[in-house]
Amino acid sequence: MLLHETWKKIMTGALAFTLVTGSGTALLSTPVPVSAEETVSTKALPFTDMPNGHWAEKHVAKLSFQGVITGYYDKNTDTYTFRPEKSISQQEAVLLALRFAGLDDLADEDSLIVFGEKFTVGDFYKKYIELAFSEGLLDRDEEYQLAAADPDTEWGSKPASREWVTKLIVKAIGQEAAASQLENAPSHFTDANDVHVRYKGYVNAAYQLGLIKGLTDTEFAPKNAINRASLATLFSRAQTSFPMDYPGQISGVVSDLGEDAITIYDVGEELKFTLDANTLYYHYNSEKAINKDQLLEYGDVSVIAKDGKALYVEVLGDVQHTDSISGTFARYNETSKIFYLWIDDKPVEIQYSDAMRIEDTDGKVLTLADIKANAAVTVVREAFGESPQAISLVVAAEQAVTLMSGDFYSADSKTVTITKDGDLVSKFLAVGATVEISGLANAAIGDLIPGSDKVEVSLNDEGKVTKIKVLNRDVKVLAGARIVYYDKADKFVTVLGSDKQPLSLSLTDKTIYNYLGTTMDREAAMALINSNVNVVIKHTGANVVSVNFVLNYAGTITEIDTAAKSLSVLTTEGYTVKIPYTVTGVEWYSRPTATLADLKTGDSITVAMKMDKVEAASIRVHRTIAYDVVSVDVANKKMVIKNAVNDSVTLTLTNVKMLKPDGTNALISTYRAGDKVEVSYIGNTVMQVQEVNANSGSNG
Repeated sequence: MLLHETWKKIMTGALAFTLVTGSGTALLSTPVPVSAEETVSTKALPFTDMPNGHWAEKHVAKLSFQGVITGYYDKNTDTYTFRPEKSISQQEAVLLALRFAGLDDLADEDSLIVFGEKFTVGDFYKKYIELAFSEGLLDRDEEYQLAAADPDTEWGSKPASREWVTKLIVKAIGQEAAASQLENAPSHFTDANDVHVRYKGYVNAAYQLGLIKGLTDTEFAPKNAINRASLATLFSRAQTSFPMDYPGQISGVVSDLGEDAITIYDVGEELKFTLDANTLYYHYNSEKAINKDQLLEYGDVSVIAKDGKALYVEVLGDVQHTDSISGTFARYNETSKIFYLWIDDKPVEIQYSDAMRIEDTDGKVLTLADIKANAAVTVVREAFGESPQAISLVVAAEQAVTLMSGDFYSADSKTVTITKDGDLVSKFLAVGATVEISGLANAAIGDLIPGSDKVEVSLNDEGKVTKIKVLNRDVKVLAGARIVYYDKADKFVTVLGSDKQPLSLSLTDKTIYNYLGTTMDREAAMALINSNVNVVIKHTGANVVSVNFVLNYAGTITEIDTAAKSLSVLTTEGYTVKIPYTVTGVEWYSRPTATLADLKTGDSITVAMKMDKVEAASIRVHRTIAYDVVSVDVANKKMVIKNAVNDSVTLTLTNVKMLKPDGTNALISTYRAGDKVEVSYIGNTVMQVQEVNANSGSNG
């Protein structure tokens, strides 16, 4: 594949720095920061009445290309309009929700549908409303009651209110549990009392999930009719929590990016799409359009295409899927396109192509024949293909590295100053200089603490700083802790840990706050500390790095203290949390009478926490069981399976993750009778079905 010269220069500089400083990783290029306020000159949107820079342009364009929303066709001009400010009826909203969830094709075209006498729906929409009832997107009794309470307005043509639509969308993405848990939580909106009790939990969940933002920062206006632009925005944002496969849409890794084409790697194959002046580009962190040059090679993207042309491209992350390895050069085979490195006294085989860039750390272009045996090298490879190939190889040139230690004093964009033997010493920063703080990923200059950090500074042969390593601190994790006091004026919290000892920590401008995967500001987070007391706090010294609200902990039991009634769990995130319990029952698939006495160290569990205290509300055991597939009901999303002793089980696969043997996503139509599958349970809930091997009749 082709590599671009500007990208090569950035990559080579990063690798040169890697070799000089001895780091084991390398960054290919710095992701371009994208601001939510940033905008560019937008290409033509699908609808003529959507002006460039419209606040909903990204969401309307995306859902239009996905086929979720449609516009109004003018045959005289052969154009479409969207009418973004037009309110949308309840029956129209339900149809969009079904399209969004990929369920609209399940509507029964032939059945005779009769609703209650006071429940009036347009003939075209009847089959979709009935489908929404059967799929649980709507509650039949509740909607019948709402229709009866407003007899002068047809239920179907009634403008959908913001609170009604919010519940519809939260149910469509399977987040009813979150809505139930947040039903009595404090609301972000000042007009929360205007939200009907049946919708409160759904509005709170939608806000915490980042689906809604209100008409203003503080006003939700629950009774207002929702317009087409707002509804498109809600469905578009919901795709973050409920990703769907739409015709013509592919997500993968950018394996090549040219002037007029983009190539995407996805599950063992590469797909190439053309780009032109009308291709739309967006970033997951911005509502506005971006430029093509803000796409990240080897990064994650989603492309919506038609007839081989990319219509819509969205950047999904800021991480490049590459890895770097360092070792000493052994030999190469030009015929087989393979070279070998000695790593930990073992030869490692690496594939390459003629496109691989070879340089030394001074930027001199080399060939494999120029590299001496046992020369120190760093190789960057693709980290997404079945047979990853080397992208670049950098050979370490002879270069002296000088180390200098002292106390960190100050730094700006160009220099760093330390106190050494009572004297202030200032040095210029080299391009790409890094900061290393144990336990803190992606540390930066701004994370250094003047007068506190003892540092080791690496200087290159020009006397410039290439690396600052903090010697006297790392990031610690407080799990199973709760915030018992928040001082808004002085920006500090008092935290009570599992040892019942209070600890005061400072909140800084760099502190990150997270609730159910959604980032929020300090005040919004602190407003939740009474409604959900369970937090995981990461801090370095007295400064809080992050506050993460949790509803449960998943991991492996490391200790069971029956006297103190507590469980110690090594979580999947790598930290240990001590969880008090009063519950005695344990949810364990096929073991209905299981108790805490049945648990042992090494068991994988998920502990759901009480909202109002640091204490286990329920404990569910993880199990994976092998089965044979007996039959598959695609229409009703059901599968009959049997275990080793021929006990039959019927699985309902709605909202269950389905995987092929290689770990990629599968559809229920993938499976055939006779296939072997492994079913993963958390408690009694089926979480995942993975095919172990496919028989000859499977379509994979």
